[in-house]
Amino acid sequence: MHNDTVILDLEDGALKLTVGDGLDPDAIWIGKLYKLKLRRYLDRDRQYDRDKYFKKSLTYPYYKSVIKILQDDAGVRGYKFYVTNRLSSFIESKELYIMERSKVGIQIKQHDDQVLPQFSEYKRVVDEAMARPLREQQMWDSFFMCTMKRDANFSVPGSGKTASVLGVFAYLRAKGLVDKIVMIGPKNSFGSWMDEFVACFRDRLPLKLFDIHSGLYTSTDAKRRAILFETGGKNLLLFNYEGISSYRKELKSIIDHRTMVVMDEVHKVKKYSDGMMGMRAADIYDVTENAAYTIALTGTPIPNSYVDIYNLLHFLYRDEYEDFFDFDYSQLKNPSDSDMDEINRKLQPFYCRTTKDQLGVPRANSDITLCADATEPENRLFHILKQTYRKNKLALIIRLLQLESNPKMLLNNLDLSDFSDILDISGDIDEIDYVDYSQDVQEIIDAISETSKFRICIEKAKELHEQGKPMIIWCIFIDSIQRISRELERHGITTGVIYGNISDEQRTSILKEFKDGSIDVLITNPHTLAESISLHGVCHDAIYFEYSYNLVHLLQSKDRIHRLGLPDGQYTQYYYLEEAYTDEDGAFALGEKIYNRLREKEQIMLNAIENQVLEKVTSTDEDLELIFSGLGLN
Repeated sequence: MHNDTVILDLEDGALKLTVGDGLDPDAIWIGKLYKLKLRRYLDRDRQYDRDKYFKKSLTYPYYKSVIKILQDDAGVRGYKFYVTNRLSSFIESKELYIMERSKVGIQIKQHDDQVLPQFSEYKRVVDEAMARPLREQQMWDSFFMCTMKRDANFSVPGSGKTASVLGVFAYLRAKGLVDKIVMIGPKNSFGSWMDEFVACFRDRLPLKLFDIHSGLYTSTDAKRRAILFETGGKNLLLFNYEGISSYRKELKSIIDHRTMVVMDEVHKVKKYSDGMMGMRAADIYDVTENAAYTIALTGTPIPNSYVDIYNLLHFLYRDEYEDFFDFDYSQLKNPSDSDMDEINRKLQPFYCRTTKDQLGVPRANSDITLCADATEPENRLFHILKQTYRKNKLALIIRLLQLESNPKMLLNNLDLSDFSDILDISGDIDEIDYVDYSQDVQEIIDAISETSKFRICIEKAKELHEQGKPMIIWCIFIDSIQRISRELERHGITTGVIYGNISDEQRTSILKEFKDGSIDVLITNPHTLAESISLHGVCHDAIYFEYSYNLVHLLQSKDRIHRLGLPDGQYTQYYYLEEAYTDEDGAFALGEKIYNRLREKEQIMLNAIENQVLEKVTSTDEDLELIFSGLGLN
């Protein structure tokens, strides 16, 4: 250590800066260098005369930033600055790690000869550990996730992602590397995780469950104590995104180097603003820090824009994001074609994505559309709504859906923020439509007891019931769910309804009754029941009474009855209901326009999977322009 030397080292996981005896420490610590460039990186509790420690939370890209700051200052002020071999080797190993991971990810996805011996050994271990074997493509996805350690699975809904992840756990547990899964996801995914665990392992590995919503813990304090004292020995621990902030400290204490963290439906964590994590994302980022393995699952990785991968990449690659990916917020929000090429090039080695065709799921039958012609009063209301909302296409969508379902809903004020999820909008909406119809309009509305589309819905449901077929009817409005239920019950058809206000206990009971045949028709909406519920064992017909252009809702609702596990030859049938209007601009069917737009977006997604890239998403404005094109609204 020369007297005129400053040395930067790595000690116990933190940077340490030492000033030699021949230098005045104040020359380093007092002045612009410290105040403007270094102070934000330092650990204020570990500051000494000649030794300064930096925050342990810094990742290696920040180490490089500190090195650059000191190198520049040494050049200006003439002291000698050195980086120890220990620190240099650490940074080099980190940079090499992400590059090597990238290379390995590509090799596995290409089934390269170099990885075949490891894959064969992996398959042998997993097959021995699991009672229900994985399919070949599932095994490759499982091998990919295990090898990469921090990665994402973007396989389409219904393709068996949960079982593939359980394959990772089977292997790691057999090798003595992990002993528990901590699953963080939507509350309605808990049931499928429990069911899949039992189905995959049976008596080879009995389920030892910790469920934060089991009903045993009636307060936040009780949940905190349970996490600390009742999770030992459990192999599957279930937590929901919304609750993480309430017991963050306790959850972080049990997620250690023997934990595999799974974030299910990770697209739910998309709260960000100008490149900053929202509170929920920051909580998850914090509690998963020490996990040995981290896996993110979603069938819809970018439901709104490339910004949706911002949190995902930070969760998985907290050390490498700034240095390897380095996508800034504006680049993700409005990517150019070259930006998208670069994003896909860097991201492609770090996720796997499988379609149901690749897994041999029997293809669904061709969709059937059922169109009803609007009556004269319905046509008159359509013309009035078109003129009233010609400058507000979002409101027009909702009002037309209400017209087709029950025109009396038009008499209620409309708060568009209530429909942001349905309309596939991630930003804030603060528009409220206060109803002020004339007496003539109210009389037209009052004269319509049931719409043409409502009648064909009931007729189709009765027809399927007479054929002995259980069915799901998908709606948007609670009013529609309740009215369809009342009408079917009037015809002797038993129904179960699930929407936001139905309690978890009631939902569980209704789903059980539907599965055991006590309920003939399940009526629900996609923003309540579109995720993580498997009904393909008992139901093969679905009627879409109401639907929006939200592709996520469509895919996830379809996959409640069309998913991995269907036997060869089993049919799946979807019915889409439409109502056709006529006025001076010609015929128009909102359902047909939305359906065609959904099919286009689904094909874009499938083409993207085929080309191993993420799809280019469209904006809400683009969707609305296409849906209402030719209607003369502008």
